[in-house]
Amino acid sequence: MKTKEWLSFFRKYSNIKVFHINHLRLLTGMNSHSLRVNLSRLNDKKVIKRICRGYYANPFNMPILEEISSQIYQPSYISLESALYSWGILSQIPYILTCVSTQLPRTFNTSFGTIEYRQIKKDLFWGFVSREGYFIAEPEKALLDYLYLNKGKHIDFSELNLNEINLTKLRSYARKMRMKSQLHALEYLLT
Repeated sequence: MKTKEWLSFFRKYSNIKVFHINHLRLLTGMNSHSLRVNLSRLNDKKVIKRICRGYYANPFNMPILEEISSQIYQPSYISLESALYSWGILSQIPYILTCVSTQLPRTFNTSFGTIEYRQIKKDLFWGFVSREGYFIAEPEKALLDYLYLNKGKHIDFSELNLNEINLTKLRSYARKMRMKSQLHALEYLLT
């Protein structure tokens, strides 16, 4: 396809922000080799933006890093430092977007930023809400995920604004996660 045809294609599918190469192959009917050559040329011309291996951003509806995180590694939700910052609990802006997944830990260096996925047990994969285009841990779950995945490390609670934490929900979630000892330390800080 020519550049003009590609632009028409992406405009037609402007409701899709992130394309995987397999989706593009199905939608265009192109063979894998031709498609890869076309996408490489379009990326070199800065017509489209390659996100990471196999993923491309729609130039007519650019995704944000949070939306990309939910597309390139599933299932996952934003948690830990990134969710704590988003909810106003952590004041320092994280350098990377932190997520949890039931998959193996992985880090993606994308053209939009770095996304780190930490592994959590399947029975602990809950406690998140949907925002436009991605999932994010509730404040209480993000805090507990952080404690759970950083066991044994010193955590400086003076960096956290815990005013937004719902103590009843935190207790309930901590019981469900079997984190009673961590809960006692948190309750002391919250009262």
